[in-house]
Amino acid sequence: MATQRTGQKKASKPPACDTCKAKRVLCHPQPNGAPCPRCVDKNNICTTTPTRRGRPTKNPTPGRVQEHELANSSSSMTLLSPQVHESLHESPELTPEIVEHFFDCFERLSAAMNPIVLNTSVKRTVHTAAFQISLLPPETRVLTLVIVALGSLISFHESVLGPGPRPAYLDDISFFTSSSHTDVFNCGVRRAPTCRALHITALRVAWDTGIMLNVSTENAASCFLLDTLESSNNPSGLSRPWANAYMSHVRALAPMWRTPNITPPQSANWAGFLMSESLLSTRSRKPILVTLGDQILLSGPESRTLEQFLAWIEASAEKTGAKILFDSMKPYAFHITHLLSELWQTITGDHVRLAPLPESAVLQFLSSVSIIHAIQTHLMSRVDALCTDPICAEAGAFCRHDEWSEDRAARTCAYGIAMGFVGLVLPLHRELEYRVGLLDADVNAKPRGSVGAALARERLRLLAAQARGIAALAVQQLARAIRLLRWYYAPIHGCTLTECARFALDEAEAAPVLEPERVKDLATIGAQLRIVGYSLDLFSSPETVQLFARLERYIETPVMDEFFTLGNVDLASLESRHSELGRLEDFGLPPLDHDLSWMEMRAA
Repeated sequence: MATQRTGQKKASKPPACDTCKAKRVLCHPQPNGAPCPRCVDKNNICTTTPTRRGRPTKNPTPGRVQEHELANSSSSMTLLSPQVHESLHESPELTPEIVEHFFDCFERLSAAMNPIVLNTSVKRTVHTAAFQISLLPPETRVLTLVIVALGSLISFHESVLGPGPRPAYLDDISFFTSSSHTDVFNCGVRRAPTCRALHITALRVAWDTGIMLNVSTENAASCFLLDTLESSNNPSGLSRPWANAYMSHVRALAPMWRTPNITPPQSANWAGFLMSESLLSTRSRKPILVTLGDQILLSGPESRTLEQFLAWIEASAEKTGAKILFDSMKPYAFHITHLLSELWQTITGDHVRLAPLPESAVLQFLSSVSIIHAIQTHLMSRVDALCTDPICAEAGAFCRHDEWSEDRAARTCAYGIAMGFVGLVLPLHRELEYRVGLLDADVNAKPRGSVGAALARERLRLLAAQARGIAALAVQQLARAIRLLRWYYAPIHGCTLTECARFALDEAEAAPVLEPERVKDLATIGAQLRIVGYSLDLFSSPETVQLFARLERYIETPVMDEFFTLGNVDLASLESRHSELGRLEDFGLPPLDHDLSWMEMRAA
């Protein structure tokens, strides 16, 4: 008997998950969004990206054309497009052992000390689940995947770096000091596909979970860490959607963390990370996301003005100990953040560029910068008094930031002080140089200008020269702080270090005679960039290749030998001290490969 048609369509089979699709294996999709059996067995994250079936439209509408262009852009949404499953084969299998390893790596990064991350229970929850990601709640799973992606930036695991030379452990100083430049930089090249795949996975799961819309401490931490990832991988900066979501979540959560008339918890830590956020926005020429209200809500109001702050430090000059230094960090970060916002609003902002540069705003800002420089000088003198040994007694390539000591805290303060100052001054210098270039172009177009316009150009040149002089001091202080620090801080600072290296090289090439101290600064920044190359593929950018080629002119071996001679440094005792303590070499100088130049590394 013929089968009767019921008029009902046969239910179509659900699409295969992204992991099975990437591996080209049979998938058994489960109902209600449950992970497929293969992903459960392999402890993989089971996600399915919907795809459009059927023949493509020959003449797409304008709206669909825009969607296609958006899918090919470089924003976070690109990583959520259906094509991303092609990169998943480069992601390592997230076994409990590897997840635990990534967590240990993450704790060596400064981002792990953000108060919003510390306020989560992700570490305890993941440990309870025996580091099995598939057993975690959705929001905790997202945060764990982001931590895994960040930890991969400094991981030494073979599943990340593949075959080839690599450190034996995170504190393997010998790898960074005795290995060739090629070995260190190739780590950044080899890890790039794996880091990208882990980043993609974290982004897709975060988007599917909706962490931007649901306010919670874990979602705020995930947004912060995702922005950190994107800022490391894309230094030029986009619209920074994750940073906006992070600040939005924090504003919603902050009133529940504090009591009226009581200093907010972790206020000094918050002040530092708000400064870091503002520095990141300023470096990429994006609007400052941190407002004065955010500062008051999270770190508390600052009772001292900038002038009063300087007077208080000068009055405390006779007092010894670390208390004055540590008590100064919160107001210092508070004022740096406020000045960065003022810089954007009055000098460097896109809206300010629509009109001639107001000289009064520049003069007022330079006056504030001079006070900050005086404060920085006093604070760095205190650091020198506390750190009598120029070599950190606890040096390591990637130190844990939760292991506190007074010596380490003082050195970290020096790095934060210098990074805040250089991040404040270099954008000012860059903007004034840009404005001078515009005026020069206008003069070439209109040779016969008024006397007033000529005087305005000269005044602007004088202001630019003053800013350049302060920027030179800021770069020198940063190099000095790096020599004190003796450990690697974060890949995200690689962009600032690159900008400092360019500025220092411009100064060196313009100087008729280069002082040994400036060679020392170039070598210090170059050594730190070398460790950045361990985490990031620096040589994917032609500008970075050119930068290292310029550095090679000043940090090659003959120049270094001359520097040590002029500096009256006993090389024999220095090598003995290094072998005894197992630390980075004095003055931040990596051993140079006599047979291989910086430009030849990429070819090798």
